[in-house]
Amino acid sequence: MPKLNKLTASLSLLTSGHTLVLAGALTLGLTSHQATAASGAEIDIIELARYANIDSVLLDRAITQATYQQKIIDAMNRPYEGKPWYMYRKLFITDKRIKGGIDFYLAHEQELLRAQQELGVAPEVICAIIGVETFYGQNMGTWKVLDALYTLGFHYPKRASYFSKEFANYVKLATREGWELTSVKGSYAGAMGMGQFMPSSYLNFAIDFDGDQHVNLFTNSTDAVGSVANYFKGHGWVLGGGVMYPAHVAGVPQGTLDALMKKEWNLTPAELVAAGVTTKVNLSRDQNVRLYSFELEDGSYDYQVGLNNFNTITKYNKSPLYARAVYELSEAIAQGYAQIKQQSGATGKNP
Repeated sequence: MPKLNKLTASLSLLTSGHTLVLAGALTLGLTSHQATAASGAEIDIIELARYANIDSVLLDRAITQATYQQKIIDAMNRPYEGKPWYMYRKLFITDKRIKGGIDFYLAHEQELLRAQQELGVAPEVICAIIGVETFYGQNMGTWKVLDALYTLGFHYPKRASYFSKEFANYVKLATREGWELTSVKGSYAGAMGMGQFMPSSYLNFAIDFDGDQHVNLFTNSTDAVGSVANYFKGHGWVLGGGVMYPAHVAGVPQGTLDALMKKEWNLTPAELVAAGVTTKVNLSRDQNVRLYSFELEDGSYDYQVGLNNFNTITKYNKSPLYARAVYELSEAIAQGYAQIKQQSGATGKNP
């Protein structure tokens, strides 16, 4: 599907009162397939510019520079998070990724420990996020962020509201940073840098952690570490708090378990205990929790109770599979790091 060219964009703006109406693409001379692909997406450029606090001319110009990418739509329709847990886990909990996380921790120990002290986020969790997202900065994505956000914001109706706003945020961010709109590469969803920040997160949570007066999440690991920590701080991470615990559900009827899982974050520890669900630790009663089930390779299910910090990880990516992978990777990184530090202490050598 070709991009909206300048004539198409201008006609759309003139005929709809500065509203980009993709559902009416057929009237602008596009094929019926193109109109169907964009059906239901109606974006008011003026409102979008007002939301991002930028000039609508900038948005119009960005639209004319963007190119529709069908492969991005295809990727959105088959996400990793659609896999069962036992398959998803194998993608991220590997010896190579654990070793990479330990190496990253050791190489950036100073800034990671400073992030823990100043922002209250565990170093291993920061490492795990960067490890899951980009393999410690090695795979930050090959899609033009402009194309990704344009495609999803204007040609993917079920997420158009979110991604069109991120498109506007990207234009604002690129203007602020002096980026060429088509030069920045990221994921097929438009996420950028070592920690794969969406434009709104880049604007709101990315920080200059090394004091060089620039915020660079692409090649500056110090800024990336501080920014991931700042994101977690802003979403309620509690240093030293639990993340998730195995739930013992023997004897609890399946219907009861299903009802508990539907309560999402309105579930209390007292309700779990009353239903016969227990954990290896006593959960404090002044919190809400959530019960999850994860499919295992033998067809059975592993039940886990997620706490506040688990909820915080889902603010980064809403999938519980993602959150559990980050948590398990962080635990493995922390264990490996501690072993190396212990060995280096015993030998008197620097790791």
